Amino acid sequence: MGCILSSPVELIRVQRHGSAAFRSAVAEMQGWRVHHEDAHQMVCDDSSAAFWVLDGHGGEGAAQFGAPELVEELRSTLTGGKVPEDERITQGFEAVDKRLREHIAANPEKDSGTTVVGALVARQSNGSYSLKMLNCGDSRGLVVRGPSEKEGSVETVPVRIPQHLVALSDNSEAVAKGDAPRNFEWPVIVESIDHKPNHPTEKSRIEAANGTVTEEEPPRLDGNLAVSRGLGDFEYKADAAKPASEQKVSCIPDVYEVNGLKDGTICILGCDGVWDVMSGDYVAGFVRDKINENADLGDIAAELIRQALRRNSRDNVTVMIAHFVDGSDWTSIPDEMMNHDRLDAAAEIDEEVRKHYLTFLRRCKFPGEPCPCAVCSRWTQNMNQCPCKTVFYCNRECQKKGWKAHKQYCTTTTTTPGAAPGSPSTMKNAKVPSKK
Repeated sequence: MGCILSSPVELIRVQRHGSAAFRSAVAEMQGWRVHHEDAHQMVCDDSSAAFWVLDGHGGEGAAQFGAPELVEELRSTLTGGKVPEDERITQGFEAVDKRLREHIAANPEKDSGTTVVGALVARQSNGSYSLKMLNCGDSRGLVVRGPSEKEGSVETVPVRIPQHLVALSDNSEAVAKGDAPRNFEWPVIVESIDHKPNHPTEKSRIEAANGTVTEEEPPRLDGNLAVSRGLGDFEYKADAAKPASEQKVSCIPDVYEVNGLKDGTICILGCDGVWDVMSGDYVAGFVRDKINENADLGDIAAELIRQALRRNSRDNVTVMIAHFVDGSDWTSIPDEMMNHDRLDAAAEIDEEVRKHYLTFLRRCKFPGEPCPCAVCSRWTQNMNQCPCKTVFYCNRECQKKGWKAHKQYCTTTTTTPGAAPGSPSTMKNAKVPSKK
């Protein structure tokens, strides 16, 4: 897992995106780890979407390179209301892995590996959705029925799972250990199976490639790697005589396919920092209930991260939630930084940890000094600042609410014609210098 800090970096960046057919949000936190090695991508239009979460190990190079490359490689395959064939997906992962190998050869300091979990989704002409969920490693994905669907009164949707997992379905021990599909509890439609070195399919491939799997906890490939599929990790892909699917570490994803998904369906993707401390059933129920209460997707994802931290997750944590509904009003939502109050308690933060706070802020393109909204306390990338330079607001609604109280002490003397000092019409986009 790598080195652990004396206290966690609790800042949480939240990003939101939407289109006429999708609303999505992702939250990420560095946590206890010395380095933040996760990466993600979410792109959508009025008929299709691609969502990716990558969990790096041994460095951030593979994850940071792989996320945009997967978008570039597979986004164009979502055409005409169709998701790509499995063969095209496999080719895409192999192509990205090949480009990553070349990238690392040219930049040795980027040598690392990453797991991948993603979803390619297409909206059909009848309003339903088709989805392929792709898993390559021990990150995990869930497809969950939306709040409008009621237990016992919905149609069964066809689900196709990888054939090697079907073959294990009759093995009660494999099902009990989570190595094979189970009868999912409502409202889960399907949940991916992790690729751990001791999984029967994975262990067989590893040993056929002259690798070993330790009996320790967690089991490790050749005594080192605790995951058996992913991009990168090229020292475990060194047998030129074997195809990608037969290397000790395979870059070939498992593909789960679901068709006929109703409007309102939910897809949840997360790195193992989530699943180490929470079950898929719990996460599915929590997200669905919160959406039913009209909670914001970004707030839901951030709360899951906080729960993971409280449950002693010691990893980087990333949670992405996609809701298959009209998200047209989310086409241009600024990034938000949550838990910024942790920076206010400067005396309680170890100096080394504080440096990591500032590094995380720079990585996310936020200034080193928080400037939260005077009304709601949210801190976004596009804060508006009163000309008197004493207060910030995250949007015009908060400006209007805040002006009533702020006008009592606003010192601004220069106004636009017909506008009161500090009123919404005089607000300026904040340009706060980043602290080095």
